Amino acid sequence: MWSTTAPTTNTCTARASSKKLTLLGAGLALLLAGCVNDSATYLIDDGEEHGITLLRAQDWFWQGTVRLSIVATRMPDCRGGLDVEDVPVDVSPELYQAPPGYAEPIHILKVGERHFAVSTASCRVQEFQERPQDLGTRVGSFAVTDGRLAFKR
Repeated sequence: MWSTTAPTTNTCTARASSKKLTLLGAGLALLLAGCVNDSATYLIDDGEEHGITLLRAQDWFWQGTVRLSIVATRMPDCRGGLDVEDVPVDVSPELYQAPPGYAEPIHILKVGERHFAVSTASCRVQEFQERPQDLGTRVGSFAVTDGRLAFKR
């Protein structure tokens, strides 16, 4: 517990302690500065509440991977998603409008060599066991621009 009658310290000790705290804070800031924590959204049908969002999170700056959350949203009806661990930090996921023939309309998200079915009809995300033969029409990609994730057509 802090005392309101703290013992007096000489000016030199107080300045040294202040410098130590400043250096410690700067060191922590540098440790956290390299961490990734951003997101980008592909809006469907020009609706702000209908889209596919990717969220990237990196716990430590020295990791070469991120946790990628894939979120399908069609508000107010549904929102759902899937977390994908150990995605290389430099991967630029590509988004495709899948060809007809699936049980419901889906997008296919290509993340490196992995492929995910993303449905905004049911707000579900599921990984394909095998690469789909036809990815469909390319819609765009999620890429880092000016240090932040962005969707580009």
